[in-house]
Amino acid sequence: MQNIEIKAPVADVAALTARIEALGARREWTHRQRDVFFRVPTGYLKLRSVEGHPGELIAYVRAAGTGPRPSDYDIARVDDPATLERVLAQSLGLRGTVAKTRTLFLWRHTRIHLDRVEGLGDFMELETVVEGISEEAARAEAAAAIEALALDPAAFLDRPYLEMFETAE
Repeated sequence: MQNIEIKAPVADVAALTARIEALGARREWTHRQRDVFFRVPTGYLKLRSVEGHPGELIAYVRAAGTGPRPSDYDIARVDDPATLERVLAQSLGLRGTVAKTRTLFLWRHTRIHLDRVEGLGDFMELETVVEGISEEAARAEAAAAIEALALDPAAFLDRPYLEMFETAE
């Protein structure tokens, strides 16, 4: 699967939430998530745990850069994430853990995440899913969301939360 995505820090969560709601996005849920990353030769492999829900093993590769860029990913449902975490940690090695509270909004083909990341702060991720639409249409939708939400492209980030922790060490 593929999406077009950006990530940016958020200075005023309430103001951004108001713009997201004015866009017509609907709030789906808020959950605590824990992502455990494993050492892999290409891209990223993380095991996501969400209290009260099945886990997810997510492999992804993201294009470099800060602008809207493609990310290719695969997700497998995991009914026993604790056991899988032990197995993968033993065989691949742990790279790091990211804990966050995520609120998901949906608008058209776009998922808008508001994340409060423990130890990093507040962020927004925008992911326009390239499923049922062309990559060109997904890029146009992402651009429309960026404009409607008054996001500053100069503030877009080029790495996942895990690497923000790694570079802060």
